[in-house]
Amino acid sequence: MNQHLLLPELIAIARNAGKAIMNIYSRSDFGIQEKQDNSPLTEADLAAHQIIREGLNQLTPDIPQLSEEDTDIPYSIRKNWTCYWLIDPLDGTKEFIRRNDEFTVNIALIHNGAPILGVICLPVSGICYYGGTRIPAAKQLINQPAEDIRCRKLQTPIKVLASRRHKNDRDTPLLEILEDRFGKLQIDNYGSSLKMCVIAEGAADIYPRRYPTCEWDTAAAQAIIEAAGGKIIGPDMQPLLYNKENLLNSDFYVLGDPAFPVAILRQQK
Repeated sequence: MNQHLLLPELIAIARNAGKAIMNIYSRSDFGIQEKQDNSPLTEADLAAHQIIREGLNQLTPDIPQLSEEDTDIPYSIRKNWTCYWLIDPLDGTKEFIRRNDEFTVNIALIHNGAPILGVICLPVSGICYYGGTRIPAAKQLINQPAEDIRCRKLQTPIKVLASRRHKNDRDTPLLEILEDRFGKLQIDNYGSSLKMCVIAEGAADIYPRRYPTCEWDTAAAQAIIEAAGGKIIGPDMQPLLYNKENLLNSDFYVLGDPAFPVAILRQQK
């Protein structure tokens, strides 16, 4: 499968989904519903899902899709997939509802349990991040040539990213260990997968996530992070895997520098 041929179409699909999201973002009523897990669902989630589904069906009709808004595919079927699209049509729905602009469209291609191509689009700005096993990580503004991006080597002060909404006391021991080892930390907050894009472009060092996420929250970002020279690892210090029977992720860490001393991560409980 030629990732270079897929990429322009994927970016166009993600940006079209972003335009549909922005059409609803400009309204006073988002058509908010509540899912079974009590998380919010808006008309923007559904509109983006429909555009991506139709776009990918035209682009790769033989490749199945798993989207946050269409998860009722039994594992008995999914487990036979060697290649599939994993999609979060609107990552950061709560950020969308709060109108803080920090939400994204995420599309990833998974092969044998690993993300091999990812596109993340920011609907508000139209900026796209992308990368894959055969494509260098890059950032592209609308009507501008793409610019290669790269994770940075660990430097001080260490910049730690955190979720804008999830304040997690479980991170406190790690932050204390990092501060003891490297000195005063710089901590910034972002919503959605934007945090991982910030690390991919070399503007931060680590993002610890010890709060529930699902596979579609991380797949596109993992492809981009790895293409940019970084990594996303679970508690076993191995890369996250996809298409598990349970679609929840383990806790994980996004590291810009693969030489980060992971023994530090093992010290926390």
